[in-house]
Amino acid sequence: MKRIAVLTVLGVVLLGVSDARAQTMSFGTFHGYLTGHIGGALGADVDDPRVTGGASVSVQERTGWGAEFDFGRTTDAEAAGHRFDLTTYMFNMAFIKPLTNIRPFVAFGGGIYQVDGCSCGQPARTHDLGFNGGAGVFLLANDVIGMRADARYFWSTRDHADLGRPDNMSHWRLSVGFTYLWSMAP
Repeated sequence: MKRIAVLTVLGVVLLGVSDARAQTMSFGTFHGYLTGHIGGALGADVDDPRVTGGASVSVQERTGWGAEFDFGRTTDAEAAGHRFDLTTYMFNMAFIKPLTNIRPFVAFGGGIYQVDGCSCGQPARTHDLGFNGGAGVFLLANDVIGMRADARYFWSTRDHADLGRPDNMSHWRLSVGFTYLWSMAP
């Protein structure tokens, strides 16, 4: 009886064993997007639209999910009767629809929202935790170059009433830019 039970268990185990060849693990191809962009900072706490510029780099896996670093700079933005320089350094989670020449995308993340201004004639600079979210589209001419258009909302999480600026400073950025693409194969 023991022998039949052992042979039955052994048979079940052997039936469940698959081919024992070595399996290789591959991350697949990654796609990179390097974009220099220019546009406008407007709305929310920014009273008068201002020119903004910056750059972003994004690396996506073949499914479209990936990460992005985005930098933006706006000078002389007017808010609450004062002029401020707004600088954002954001790390984002991003999804870019892969494998077409028109690639919509969404991005959301956080980083540093830097505001430079004056308080009582003294220069004042703050580095606050900030967040951003937005969407846009890549229009690609080929596998190497294209354009990007997007809209993003940026906001900080701190109040600095002593600096005479709005609570939880925020603004929209509408931008367009040229994109360089590359791929990394395993």
